[in-house]
Amino acid sequence: MVITAVPEDASVEVPKHLSTASERPKWGSRGQFIMVLMGYAIGLGNIWRFPYLCGKYGGGAFMIAYIFSLFCIAAPLFICETVLGHKFQLGPVGTFTNMYAPWAGVAYVSVIMTCVILTYYQALIGWAVIYFLQSFTSKLPWHPDECGGCTTGDYFSGDVLNAASFGEDGGWEVQGTLLLALMAVWIVTWAALVGGKNVLGKIAYFTVLFPVFLLIIIFFKAVTLEGAGDGVAYYITPDMSHLTKPNTWSAAASQILFSLSPAMGTAIAMSSYHEKSYDKLLQDNLVIICCNTGFSLFGGFAVFSIVGYLAGQRGLPVEEVASAGTGLAFEVFAEVLTLFPGGSSPFFSVCFFFMLLLLGLDSGFAFVETLQTYVVDFIQHKNPELVMTPKRNVMVVTGVCGVLFLIGMVYTTRVGSNLLDVADHFCPTYCLLFVALVEYVLIAWKYGAEKMVEDIQNCAPPQWQQYIYGKAMAFQMKFIGPIGISFILVMALIDEFDGDSLVANDSGWRTYGGYPTGVIICLGWGSVVLPVSFFLCSAIKAYATGVTTPEQPSASDDVKPTQTVSTRAGDNTPPNEPSGSEP
Repeated sequence: MVITAVPEDASVEVPKHLSTASERPKWGSRGQFIMVLMGYAIGLGNIWRFPYLCGKYGGGAFMIAYIFSLFCIAAPLFICETVLGHKFQLGPVGTFTNMYAPWAGVAYVSVIMTCVILTYYQALIGWAVIYFLQSFTSKLPWHPDECGGCTTGDYFSGDVLNAASFGEDGGWEVQGTLLLALMAVWIVTWAALVGGKNVLGKIAYFTVLFPVFLLIIIFFKAVTLEGAGDGVAYYITPDMSHLTKPNTWSAAASQILFSLSPAMGTAIAMSSYHEKSYDKLLQDNLVIICCNTGFSLFGGFAVFSIVGYLAGQRGLPVEEVASAGTGLAFEVFAEVLTLFPGGSSPFFSVCFFFMLLLLGLDSGFAFVETLQTYVVDFIQHKNPELVMTPKRNVMVVTGVCGVLFLIGMVYTTRVGSNLLDVADHFCPTYCLLFVALVEYVLIAWKYGAEKMVEDIQNCAPPQWQQYIYGKAMAFQMKFIGPIGISFILVMALIDEFDGDSLVANDSGWRTYGGYPTGVIICLGWGSVVLPVSFFLCSAIKAYATGVTTPEQPSASDDVKPTQTVSTRAGDNTPPNEPSGSEP
């Protein structure tokens, strides 16, 4: 397919079904786009995973590695994705097909990864729902006086999860409370998305801004606690010896990739709903990236103030309390909330878990919206004349939410928390790193780093042009980004087979967390190998069948709205849509 500009006085009628880009839903305002993408980036990991890694890797030393990785690896890829989505006005599949068709299958790695993540992520938000509702009481139910002297860890695993080990009788029984919480999360997600882009954008104003307000409340309470200064001192004081350890850099780069989350397809999908003439995309990127990082850094002050207080109460070092992992939110923070003086525990518990709930919902909204974009683009590619009416969009959202809810029910069983741990350890880690690496190679070496720089320049306002250093940006895309991600991936694999997380299971095999070998292979590595294999097979098929990239006008070409579409008999592929078969 060839698209050529024609003179303004030419009269060429474009068939209606070729105008899918112009009929694509659009954001109601700039603020809606920023809020939705900001909510997608700022999630639960900003509150528990970032502080946990700071505690594990030398406090301020980890922050140094984190900021360096932000500028050298994650932020450039995020910017490239938003620019590409805006340019092609398509979801990830169509965008990658137009860039380099044989590798378009990498988008489906993101699809499968997003589906896997959503099924357990919504279950995790369900835990926050339970704690939030249980906080409306005069005395928190996980207080030792209320639960017979139990610890917050016992309450979490026993009363909330009723957790069981693999092989234990009744381990696969669905827990009613967890199921209802998961259902509530999915209903809220569905309700937020059926109204379309404008409704979602308006909801995002509340779900993004209100957690900031709640965090400020928690911060001012936390800094008044005894021992808060010790926690903050550990947080901001770098242990420079950690900067010589590869694991510190690997963890820092992984965290900013997981937080900002390029390579998930969401940035491409969300930016494709802007008008083609939109010229504030780079400014929006700057706002989103700075706010995401700022939320993590500011949240760290609140978290480490609380951690310092609890460390003093327990008589333990700050770093030992801060490196509590996933238990930081539902065990460590829950314990601290019971210790707040003056009967304020329920109020601050409501604030904290409502904040977690909103942060989680934000990301869930964006994940589901991304999947909806995949489905809608696929349907319109197969049926170019089909108009996606609001009713059809509701059907797509309902189908996506319903299917993923049914799959996610496995995480409401007694072994669900163990399954969640395995899925969360393998799928997002390796799939995200793989997709990010492929995207960097695709952008720099297949699509062209210089062409990508040109696209970025065309999105920049005139006063920004002098600050865009093309050669430096191209060098980063070609070398720094791919080499950095390759380093993280190698370090992760080394740690996977010879790390501290390996424990001998009942069969004598050393596996992650000591979980059964079958679970590690099927759920863990299976969720990685399946999507990666799909990409490799689709690429091999594309090369074997001679699938090529559709010819596109360059970013600098001034293509008029009236276009003529060449030229092969029977070629009714929409402009800027993938031609040929789907990978």
